[in-house]
Amino acid sequence: MKYKESNGVRFSQIGLGTGRFGTRVAEENAFCMLDYYFEHGGNVLDTARNYYEWVENGRGKSEECLGKWMEMRKSRGSICLVTKGGVKNNGNIWEINLSREKLLNEIRQSMNALRTDYIDVYLLHRDEVERPIEEIVETMQQLRELGKVKLLGVANWRYERICKANEYAQSHGMEPFKVIQTWWSLAEYKKEMWNDDNTTHMDSQTYDYLLENSYLGMAYTSQCKGYFQKAIRVGRENLDSFLRERIETENNIKILDYIREYCNKEEIAPTAVVCGYITNNPVNGIALVSTSNMEQLEDIMKWSDYELPREIINELDCLKESI
Repeated sequence: MKYKESNGVRFSQIGLGTGRFGTRVAEENAFCMLDYYFEHGGNVLDTARNYYEWVENGRGKSEECLGKWMEMRKSRGSICLVTKGGVKNNGNIWEINLSREKLLNEIRQSMNALRTDYIDVYLLHRDEVERPIEEIVETMQQLRELGKVKLLGVANWRYERICKANEYAQSHGMEPFKVIQTWWSLAEYKKEMWNDDNTTHMDSQTYDYLLENSYLGMAYTSQCKGYFQKAIRVGRENLDSFLRERIETENNIKILDYIREYCNKEEIAPTAVVCGYITNNPVNGIALVSTSNMEQLEDIMKWSDYELPREIINELDCLKESI
């Protein structure tokens, strides 16, 4: 496993999304996957206070599962822990509250659940656009001190708000948001992929901003729901309709054909290309992956160090923009 560094924090280039751990993924299975991931060099665990809170007693369960595992394995010092706060949700119904009182309470709850006295990366899960950016930035500085947070960041924030927040922070001697988490994958994005106005994707402005400032881009849904791997394995005509409706575009079909041909030529698995698009990108990128079984995780970890050539990344980008 290869690693990247930002502000003294060491990140494995593959991060494990743990949103379903403790709810949809039973603790025993979650521990097996965490053990395998950690033993094969992974150290980035990504969670959030609100993950799967729409299931019974789901709020905080992912954090609790990670906290228990880290305590049992005595692994906290080797883990780059990422959690998020500021929202409650029931499906696509979002309640966003970035008030000082709310966030200070949430980070305390997160640290208790995670059984830790510091957080490596703390992200605001969504933006409360009606709240003054100055207030949010000042609150995050307090969170940084309370939670001993090493890096601050945001998830699903628009480029304009990120810029405004960082301009204010830097002009007042405060810590800017140096980690940006968004939908970022090899696939061309379309709104129907999420059908949720509270999510963002990697657009050209955000990409250039990350590149210019050497900030860290964390790619959620980096596997694009497994579309390319599944389509190559069973044929896209045999994919379930839900996946096809959300992912399948003319450009993504072109990308699929390109990946199939490249993998046949190089004798590699599609996962090598899908992950490599993020981990070998000019932007300092971490590919977050979420798996529901060990087989998927083994495939990802097997190809985690594959060096996808920059010229191939450029050609894939051209296909994404070809229409």
